[in-house]
Parts: sequence; structure tokens; C-alpha cells
Amino acid sequence: MYIRKFALGDASPIEIGLTSTVFLTGFIGAVILPFYLYLFGAGIFWEFLGVSICILIVWNFESYRLMRYSKKSLRIVTLPGYFEYRFCSKGYFVRLLTAVEIIVIPIVISALVLKEAAIVLYKVLGLPQEFIITAMSLGIALMVGIFGLDLFTKTVRIKAIIMLLGVILLVVFLLYDIGLNKLIRNMMEMDILGSVSDYMNILFHDGKPLMPSDYVSLISMGLLASGMPFMLGLFFAEKDGAAINIGKIITVIYIFIFFSSLACLGTISRGVLYPHKITNSVSDYISLMYLQISNISQIGKMTAFIYMIIIVLGFITAIEGAFHSIITSLYEDIICCGRVVRVDHRKDKRNVIIAAFFVGIATAMIAMGIKNLSIGLVLVFLGALGCSISPTLFMSLIWKRMNKFGCIAGLIVGLGSVPLFKYAAIFDGDGVKETLCDIIGINSVIPSMLFTVFMIMVVSLLSPEPDEKQVEEFLEVKHRIME
Repeated sequence: MYIRKFALGDASPIEIGLTSTVFLTGFIGAVILPFYLYLFGAGIFWEFLGVSICILIVWNFESYRLMRYSKKSLRIVTLPGYFEYRFCSKGYFVRLLTAVEIIVIPIVISALVLKEAAIVLYKVLGLPQEFIITAMSLGIALMVGIFGLDLFTKTVRIKAIIMLLGVILLVVFLLYDIGLNKLIRNMMEMDILGSVSDYMNILFHDGKPLMPSDYVSLISMGLLASGMPFMLGLFFAEKDGAAINIGKIITVIYIFIFFSSLACLGTISRGVLYPHKITNSVSDYISLMYLQISNISQIGKMTAFIYMIIIVLGFITAIEGAFHSIITSLYEDIICCGRVVRVDHRKDKRNVIIAAFFVGIATAMIAMGIKNLSIGLVLVFLGALGCSISPTLFMSLIWKRMNKFGCIAGLIVGLGSVPLFKYAAIFDGDGVKETLCDIIGINSVIPSMLFTVFMIMVVSLLSPEPDEKQVEEFLEVKHRIME
């Protein structure tokens, strides 16, 4: 069956582990982590601690159970397919709802990431943004459409090596060529809120001591990674528990080394960018880093080129992963299973490439239409997806009483909770309308996830119990009866 080969590929456990890791750390690691450290200081550590917690939960718990369900049914190649099988949903609504979320929101997120990449490359290379957006969107979409998951898994080793060694080389070069003492002096001259020691203290964030609510907010942002469809879908490709164990070890080792190297780069970047004023724009930060590094010495030009390769790979890996889950779900869950059109499965490869082309066009059009861009906007859409998929999937794997109605409630409530708690000023506070997040002093992630779990439980308990087949299979998966 072509769509299964397209979705799951033919990768070794090491390749699957690296694919999950590089996808997760490519954009948020190579692009975001150094920038956040530069902007806010070492207190951003707690956000990436949340990412680490998320990785432990996903790899130590969800991975095994998703793998077991995929072994029960070879038709499970996507999260919508998993939800339909898990809840024996014959009306197609569960699959359709999940597929729409996995297609629409990641397309918007991909467009936002694509727009940021275009701005960066315009500032560094002077290329027209429309050209960059069109070339990257269509190029990546068609490559994914032609090669499927193998595009990622068969190139992931070289990507991982380039990104890791490139960051280490950057740190060593900057420390050697500029010197640690000069970097620290430059940091002291920058407009840092508080002292340099506070800036490098994980108990401070943006020059201010962290409060308990701040820890909750920062850690919770990292938990959104547990709702990424591409990363979760990789576990349907795992052969057994031993393969997952190998991938888990690869993930832990690589992320520790990579994040540590990026933390060093982000910390010293303030000294590198002296005397430029602090910028809160990712694209400005990257373009300034490129210019400063290239002007250090003749070797600096080569090092700056390596820096840009790392940045471009960070953008590409994020878009590749998103496009893979979008195209797979569009073709398998909407076109084939939804019977939108009559499909000749002998021409699946051609059909997938056509679907990929339209995904690329749609993403490029959305990216070109974006006028005002900020990382905060990316995080809102990522939060909506994470707070919908993550708690719904988690509950489906731990609670046998959950049914399809609870699943539908989780997907809908999770999607709407983030914008509701973040933007809806419905509470009175000293004569001023405030949002729930303003009142409790934390971001919308934790309230949204808790509310989603609450609604899943309430709706499931108020609706009919799952049938015996669902419960029996749930217990078989839980107790490893099939391994």
C-alpha cells in the first residue's frame, strides 16, 4: 500500500530517533533558543526544561502504546486514523475533525515560519521575499510529495551532524577570536536589565527574579511539543519496543549536547552583537549575527556561512515535518477515507504529488498575505494545536472510559481554549476587564490543557460507555499482551 510507505517510510530505529530529534530541535533549537537567550537571559532554561519533560513523556509512554496500536491495524498511519480506530468511530466525524486540525493549523504555522525564513534571507542575501517563499514552499512540498518520510529519514544523519558540529564550531570560533574577557565586557556595555550575573542566572528572566507563576508559564510552553503530529506519527513506523529504546537514547544524547551548545551560542551572542542595540526581532537578530561574524576576520566569512546553513536547516526541518503530516492526512484522511473523490489507488504516487503541490501553493499564498509577523503569533497557533492534540491523545492512551464523544470534546475545546483564555477579557479586575491569564498570572497553556482534560472526562462520563472491543484492545495495549 503506497500511502503506508509514503507515511512511514523504511527507516532504522536510529534514523527515526534522529528524525524526531532534528524536527523538534531544528527550528525551536537552532533558530529560537539562541535568540531567546540573547533576549531574556538564562532564565529561558525553564522553557526548554519543559521541552525535555515533554520528550520524556512522549518517548517513555506514548511511543510504546502508539506503536502497539499501529501493529493492531496496518491502516493506522496518521493520528486521525488512530483516533478513528481507538474509538471505533464509524461515522467518520472523529477522523475528519482531527484531520482538519492537523491540516489547517500546521499550514498556517508553516506559512508563518516560511515568512520568517523569507525575511531572514532577504536581509542577509537580498533575495526577494516572494521568490524565497515560492521556491521554498513548492520545493519542499514537492520533495516531500515525491519521497515521503524517506526524504527526512535518509538525510537526517547529515542534517544532525551539520547542525551540531556547526554550532560547536561557531562557539569555539567566537570564544577564540573575540576572547571570553572581551565578550563579557561587551555584555556589560549592552543594555542588560540587571547585572551580567543576573542575565546568566537561570533564576532570573529578563533581569527580574522568577516567581512561581513564571516557572509554570515557562515550563508549560515546552509541553506544547507533545502535540506535534509529525513527531507523534513517527511512532507508527516503529517495529517494536527495542527500536523505540534505541531512538529514545539517541534523542536524549543529541538534545542534551545540541541544546547545551546552542545555550553557549545564545549567551555569548550579546557580546558578539555589541554595540548594536537589543532587538526583539528574530530576523534582525539572525542577520546581525551573520554580519558581525562575517566581519570578524577572513575565517569569519566562512563561519558566518556555516551559521546561515544551520539557520536554513532549522527552517527547512520544521517545514518538511509539517508538510509531511499535512500531505499524509490530506490524502489518507480527507481524500481517500472521506471519499471526497473517487481514487484510483494504482495512481497513489501521482495523486500524492498533486496534493503536495496544492499544499505548497496554499502555504505560499498564506505566507505572502502575512503582513505583521511575530514569534508570539506562531506560538498562539502552536499552542492551539498542542492544547488540542496533546491532552486528547494522552487521555486516549491512559483512560479506558474515554469514548469518541470525549475525543471530539477534547479536540474542539483544546483548539478554542488558548485564544479564549489568552484574549477574552471577561473578568472584572479593579474596574478593568481582564483575561483569565491576567488574573492568575500565567500563560494560557496550563489552563487550556487542564480545561481540555476536564471536558474530555465530563463528556465521556455523560455519554455511553465504550464497547467491549475498545476496552479489550485498550487493556491489551496497556499490558503489552501483543508484544
